[in-house]
Amino acid sequence: MLLVTPYREGVGSCTRSDSGFGDSLTVYIFLHDECVISQFFTPELTRLFENYRSKKVGFVGYFPNAAASPEKMSAFGEAYHLDFPLIQDQYKAMARKFGVTITPEVAVWDHQLDMLIYRGRIDDSYVRVGKRKLHPQHFDLQEAIDGWLLGQHHTGLVQTQAIGCFINFTE
Repeated sequence: MLLVTPYREGVGSCTRSDSGFGDSLTVYIFLHDECVISQFFTPELTRLFENYRSKKVGFVGYFPNAAASPEKMSAFGEAYHLDFPLIQDQYKAMARKFGVTITPEVAVWDHQLDMLIYRGRIDDSYVRVGKRKLHPQHFDLQEAIDGWLLGQHHTGLVQTQAIGCFINFTE
């Protein structure tokens, strides 16, 4: 399994290294190619990736389902214009590591503090599965990144409830 770590100049994420990444943030995004809500959020994820890629913020997508083949992940990335790395998490090691149970759900790791600072929804577009707002009011992932960029470090984990497709941990 490839472990992905923080942003490095010119690279959205890179293979694990023990030095040189203490001043970065990594956004781990858990997706499912057949989840309509995962599909819905791809334009917002692309926008965030483009806005923050030059600011020491790395993005990486994980697919925590057994059917996520490299071909399906590549097709998903192409269909939805995702330029950050997409990685199979067939055995759900990364989902378990971050306590993620829904797709789409994000986990944001602060490498300065060496801790998870945010886990949850991308924004509040969905009230529940099948019920979407026309205009989201809370942009949780963007707020977490902006706060980090402004040096607003949290003493604990900020969490919101992600709405989407449950990750099947029994497959």
